[in-house]
Amino acid sequence: MVATAQINQYNGAAPGSKTDKASGTVRFKNADNATVDLSNPLVIPTSGREYSYEVALRVAFSGEFTSISNLQAYTDGAPGFQVGSPTEVDVFYATGGSYRQVVVPSESAAVPQSDIAGSPLEDMSQLFAATSGSPIDMDVTNAGPWTPNSPNADPVDAGDFLYLVMRVLPGASSGVLTGETLTFTYDEI
Repeated sequence: MVATAQINQYNGAAPGSKTDKASGTVRFKNADNATVDLSNPLVIPTSGREYSYEVALRVAFSGEFTSISNLQAYTDGAPGFQVGSPTEVDVFYATGGSYRQVVVPSESAAVPQSDIAGSPLEDMSQLFAATSGSPIDMDVTNAGPWTPNSPNADPVDAGDFLYLVMRVLPGASSGVLTGETLTFTYDEI
């Protein structure tokens, strides 16, 4: 038997509630929740920028496996959901070893900044620069390998938290954006 991956979105105060998103949708919005709806939409600013609440994701594994290691995440490198010019809507990321309640980054910063790695704030990286050839290392702080609790037990949390933020700039077109795929890979024994 092989491992089953579960991708959880965390919300609320630490330790946070979690919602399985492995075969679902993550929505960037102006609310700290995992609900996929049209409530709390991002607003196209007349100047400056608009940031979504962060989306905090972490992978967990269940099933019968010996170990999981080398956890990574990547995109296809082509942000097809962008409306307006290619720089009007973008997604940024940072990784961290522990969960902390998601926030809206300061909109005074041109690139969203995160305190996930501690102080001082650091610029987040562009998500679509992470491709299969240059993936996000998801086990920097929480390094594997990870082993199962036992067959049929609770899933084992693995790797780091991935924090995502959407940025909207003036000039973006309004409407619901086309979806994108974020791929998680790992080695399994």
